[in-house]
Amino acid sequence: MTQKVKLPSPFKLVTYDTIRSTNEEAKRLAINGMEGDIIVWAKKQTLGVGRRGRKWVSQKGNLYFSILLRPDCSVSKAMQLGFVVSLSIAQVLDDVLPKIAKVNCKWPNDILVGNRKISGILLESRLTPLGEIDWLIIGVGLNVKNFPKDVEFPATSLIEEGAKKTISAEIILKLFSHHFLLTYEKWDKLGFETIRKTWLSRVAWLGEEITVQLEYETLKGEFKNLDKDGALIILHNGVDRRITAGDIFI
Repeated sequence: MTQKVKLPSPFKLVTYDTIRSTNEEAKRLAINGMEGDIIVWAKKQTLGVGRRGRKWVSQKGNLYFSILLRPDCSVSKAMQLGFVVSLSIAQVLDDVLPKIAKVNCKWPNDILVGNRKISGILLESRLTPLGEIDWLIIGVGLNVKNFPKDVEFPATSLIEEGAKKTISAEIILKLFSHHFLLTYEKWDKLGFETIRKTWLSRVAWLGEEITVQLEYETLKGEFKNLDKDGALIILHNGVDRRITAGDIFI
């Protein structure tokens, strides 16, 4: 285990060359009583997992990390940090991609460039016996050098989208940590509404007809809004539907 990237305070970095899953390791640290503000970073994952248990293809040269946080807030508020992370990633992409690149946030936790997925986010948490948040883990995968070809949703990478050949996972991780600290502070001081508005200014397919795949049904309707808690609002058969979990497509 090595530590090669210096991150801004208060982050502490734990680095592996190869690991099964950064989320899995972050959970182990949390269960063993590790305090928050830990970032677990791996050069390669052998059992990376995305949302809904999907396999996350973890090729070398890309970025895989998980943040262990212990936010002093309600469970519903802690879940807003997924939007904080996605905005921070989008800001990093603005820094390293050509100005013409179209960077969008895809509800709930993906980042797109030109309608192709470049990054995904997975949130996992545990509650105390009293129902308070004990710990929150936010896992991030970002395609830097490579991207999977045989996937349901088209993918891309930073190199594919015109980033400099010298770009690396190390550079992206350092940039992300700075953007995340600033965005987290804004969320902590000003609340979710300012994050929600900024996120909506970058969201993919607002006002368009989308397909929402739920666990037991599939809906089609107009993507109308994001509510005050981060839920998706679509107009389906003339009625507003509030969606808290699902996958969207066009």
